[in-house]
Amino acid sequence: MTGRNKKLAKYLADYLEKNGAEVTLQEMIDADAFELVNYDALIVDTYTYHDGEVPDEAQDFFDDLKDVDLEGTKFAVLGSSSKDHLHFGRAVDYFTMELNSSNGEQVADSVKIDKDPDADDLKRVDMLGDNVLKSLK
Repeated sequence: MTGRNKKLAKYLADYLEKNGAEVTLQEMIDADAFELVNYDALIVDTYTYHDGEVPDEAQDFFDDLKDVDLEGTKFAVLGSSSKDHLHFGRAVDYFTMELNSSNGEQVADSVKIDKDPDADDLKRVDMLGDNVLKSLK
């Protein structure tokens, strides 16, 4: 995970905790997709690699999602990228499609951030967090 996405994940985790959620932060390289069924909600924070690819360290996790049934698991996806690239934020789209295909319930619009988040981006991240929290009530 890039430093930009680590900061984004920490920001969102802090926001969710301040609003009463219990949060587990885990990098995808260390995460087991088959354990996701043990959580009420999942938020994926990814960056887009090279020409619109899922990052190498997230590839195994991403591939395993094809074999996981996430029925009843709520999810949201966000990530940073650069509008300088042809396929801005495509990994966000790939994760969103795969989680939907795995029967997850998307509870917030995906959020793509160009490089470092600004105040407007953080408002969209807060809204994503609020939608996840509302879905759990």
